[in-house]
Amino acid sequence: MNKFIRNFIIAQISIVLIMLLYFKELTLLSYINSSFLIGGTITFIGLVVFVFSTGFFDVFTVTTRKVLTRKSRMEDVMSMRKPSEIFSAPVSPILGTGILVLIGMGIGLVIFYA
Repeated sequence: MNKFIRNFIIAQISIVLIMLLYFKELTLLSYINSSFLIGGTITFIGLVVFVFSTGFFDVFTVTTRKVLTRKSRMEDVMSMRKPSEIFSAPVSPILGTGILVLIGMGIGLVIFYA
């Protein structure tokens, strides 16, 4: 099964669980609120992973390590991995799932206010 479809199904199950456990009702408004929470969280995590994987913070991290470390331990600092090497996960399934959940929330809002 495609990662995108699997993640979307897991997100929808999470939305239904939040609707039942937190809101204690299955209404359109509780679906909108739950999908906003889940979709926003997934999209935020995807964007954070994307920013770290592009190497945006590599220069800042390396220079901070150089400035705050004694010269005797400089070899240890230079051998540490950069943040872009740690966060190398594929971002498109995460972002796609989050955006699709938010689109579903938007469709729910249009239906709710129509």
